[in-house]
Amino acid sequence: MTEPPQSPTVRGTCHVLLALDVGFSIDLSGAQARLSGADRPRMVRLRRPSPSWFEFEPPPLHLVQDIAPLPAADRETLPRVELTLLDFGAVGVAYRIPFEGPLDSLVELSRDLMDAPSLVADARARVESLVTLLGNAVTRPRVSELIEDYFVFSVREWDAGTGSLSSLITSQAPILARILQGETGELSAALIDDVQRGSLSYAPGDAAVFDWNGAIVFDPEPDDVLAILQHANIELLEMRLLDSQLDTLLDRSHELIARQARQRVWALITGDREMRRFAQFQADSAVMFEGVTNAIKLVGNQYLARLYRLAADRLALRAWDASVKRKLEAAQSVYQKLADFAAARRSELLEIIIILLILFEIVMPMFPGTPWSH
Repeated sequence: MTEPPQSPTVRGTCHVLLALDVGFSIDLSGAQARLSGADRPRMVRLRRPSPSWFEFEPPPLHLVQDIAPLPAADRETLPRVELTLLDFGAVGVAYRIPFEGPLDSLVELSRDLMDAPSLVADARARVESLVTLLGNAVTRPRVSELIEDYFVFSVREWDAGTGSLSSLITSQAPILARILQGETGELSAALIDDVQRGSLSYAPGDAAVFDWNGAIVFDPEPDDVLAILQHANIELLEMRLLDSQLDTLLDRSHELIARQARQRVWALITGDREMRRFAQFQADSAVMFEGVTNAIKLVGNQYLARLYRLAADRLALRAWDASVKRKLEAAQSVYQKLADFAAARRSELLEIIIILLILFEIVMPMFPGTPWSH
């Protein structure tokens, strides 16, 4: 019987990426002005980086806060937290947990991080405090109940004696799959093969392995990859929220149509008011969709563009995009039907008014002593 390969020693950082929605939009320039004031939270730096191949429009606002280390699984986070503010109303929160030891020891860490209430609670409280501090720089502030998480195991050093990095990934594929799934038991060969297919390399000395819940990045300088994965996670959150909001909008449309059909006297007044609300909700959803999908463009770096596409496939972003587009089209169709219904009501009302005026002209001359009598 062939013995399983020895688990190599690795050293690096686990990045816990959390995404929250805080409102319709964020005025990043106004936010930067407020956060630069004397009452800002304990901050190490405040900046708006934009590497040449990241065409953010506008560039996000990054800030780093000093914190007391937080418990995470059987470890602690580093004493800082990073927040990324994007103009379409999202905030990314990132915690770092250092690790060193055998690669298979990360399986337990991954499993325990699947439920990290201390980090989620801290992120929510921190973001709520930030929104309060930003004031009117946030349009329609409301911190979402939904939080999207993603774990990135950034391996900066690994055993050189295990051969090439590609051979390490092949030999350790079962362990890598268990880390990404947070599963301590054995996994099927099909699942292990699927995880291997979700990998990408730029050079012999780096590689990234993706799955829906996390990624493992072998790279001494992983910052660009981390930025891509954080943005993909934030995009997933926004797509899920948009999809849910459009479900609510379409559910309300049935009630709106039925109510307009029942009403007679006040149909035009109440119908126009509710149609305006419907149109506003629809327009907000369309603006949010465009803001999220067009927030980042990767120029001049084909590897990062491919990496983003692979991450998007693993997170099913295309499926979420298609669902939101379909529901936006359905909402537009419903609005058009409501508009046609209102136009028909107006035409009907005008016909009634004309008939009444004709009757008035015919009947009033029959009454003597009136200005209309002959």
